[in-house]
Amino acid sequence: MSDTADQKGRVADRGRDAAAAAADRIAALEKTVQHYEVLLETSAAITAGTDLAGTLGLITRLVTERLDVAWCDLYDYEAAGDELVVIAFYQLPELEIDSSAWMGTRYDSSNWSGLDACVRERRPSIWYRDDAELLASERAHMDEWGELSNISVPLVYKGSVIGLIDVGESRSMRRWTEDDKHVLQAIADQAAIAIVNARASAALTEQAVTDGLTGLFNHRHFSEHLRQEVTTARRYGQELSLMMIDVDDFKAFNDRYGHPQGDRLLAELAEILRSGTRNDVDILARYGGDELMVILPQARANGPEPSAARHVAERIASAVRRHRFESAAGSRDVAVTVSIGVAGIGLGGYTHEELLSSADKALYLAKHQGKDQVSVFGT
Repeated sequence: MSDTADQKGRVADRGRDAAAAAADRIAALEKTVQHYEVLLETSAAITAGTDLAGTLGLITRLVTERLDVAWCDLYDYEAAGDELVVIAFYQLPELEIDSSAWMGTRYDSSNWSGLDACVRERRPSIWYRDDAELLASERAHMDEWGELSNISVPLVYKGSVIGLIDVGESRSMRRWTEDDKHVLQAIADQAAIAIVNARASAALTEQAVTDGLTGLFNHRHFSEHLRQEVTTARRYGQELSLMMIDVDDFKAFNDRYGHPQGDRLLAELAEILRSGTRNDVDILARYGGDELMVILPQARANGPEPSAARHVAERIASAVRRHRFESAAGSRDVAVTVSIGVAGIGLGGYTHEELLSSADKALYLAKHQGKDQVSVFGT
């Protein structure tokens, strides 16, 4: 009787073991399916995304939600300064973490042993709050954010680390598995390609619209902007001014000091223009040779207000007059002046062609009156 009971007990144990093993296999399979789903979703997000910031933000959200972590952030790695910069971040809303506090944050990777190893050795790095070997400074940082465990995986492109993907948990201690590492590395590989491709595309776009020497818009892009701004100003009855700037005796400068120094002069002149105009409002361009243009939306050509184009032009002319340009490398001993012609919509014309013609006539008058002058068309 006892033998029969023992036999039945062993059969029952084997049954329970088989059921447990089957449950483990099902759980592992479900986990694998979950990982593939998040990979497919991130791949689809990268493929469909046209805005890099939006795409990276979506990736961090998908990772956080699908892998059931407290947060996920992406770092850009700047090799020149050995710094990591947060470029995307998402956390579970119930955590009430202000993600804006992290965006743009810079970290010196050498101050973090795990991050440093992640960058140098191109391998995942893991932190646990209860690790007895954790540095005091790293434990303090984890405590600051309520972090219990964390894993960082490098974004690698052609053998070089270009960033990191990092996930953390603050709700309970999570022990990171090999599967976690593999899926995060696969996502990191996709994100690395997305970042490189997006930046290459942005660089090509910038090259198509900017002047390589000064970094200002080129002639073609300037013309498109001027047409658009004239159309907008006329439609809404707004002010619009145009400045045409020409370096006085630029040929003589080139003949005396050489064309490389002439190029440096134009690049520095572009910086003076940037400093003297409204960021993200005024439109600066190299029109050709030593002629530079500035479109000033919603700015009157003449008048008492400091924002009037005449006053802006006079400030720029004064800044150029005070500046000393290089005669040779390391020798800033050359004074240069500019002549500026200003035209405003209305008196200067109602089309982009008329505005250009009026600014050109004003510039000619400034030159004719002795150079180092600002002339406003029609005044």
